[in-house]
Amino acid sequence: MVTPNNTSTGRAEASESKVTAPHNSNTTAAQLPRLAYTMRETAQILGVSYITVHRLLKRGKIRASDAIRNKVIPQTEIERFLRESIAQ
Repeated sequence: MVTPNNTSTGRAEASESKVTAPHNSNTTAAQLPRLAYTMRETAQILGVSYITVHRLLKRGKIRASDAIRNKVIPQTEIERFLRESIAQ
């Protein structure tokens, strides 16, 4: 016995149609150099936890820009921190 397909035509067409993603700014961001990183990205770069980056900021070991809502840490500041922490 053959049973009919229970999916409606609208659903079948929707699942088969190709969805194109809207133009993404990530393609242009990949071409531009990164000047600053978020606190989470900085933690990943340094290989430490987010709270450690927070503590470093609070102690003044790393400086962040607070000109925008979220703190961003310049790449040069991360490099400075690493140079100075190794020299000590």
